[in-house]
Amino acid sequence: MNPWRGRRGQTAVEYLMIAGIMTAILIMLTGIVVPTMRWVTRTATGHILVYLSSPVPQDHGPQPCPEFVQPEEDVDCIN
Repeated sequence: MNPWRGRRGQTAVEYLMIAGIMTAILIMLTGIVVPTMRWVTRTATGHILVYLSSPVPQDHGPQPCPEFVQPEEDVDCIN
């Protein structure tokens, strides 16, 4: 290393390199996380709609009424 050469501009360059690397990592993670969260949300919503809001057979006794869908006519539910 040359002892006559100064280090004044080195800090700004290092900070810009770190910011660029962090931006690249953020863009890469966004591309991975967002589609995964979309899949998880859709799967969970589908599971809730199919398994938690569907009426059960009448021989199981009255069940709580679903909040977002109308119960079938032949199913009794507790309000």
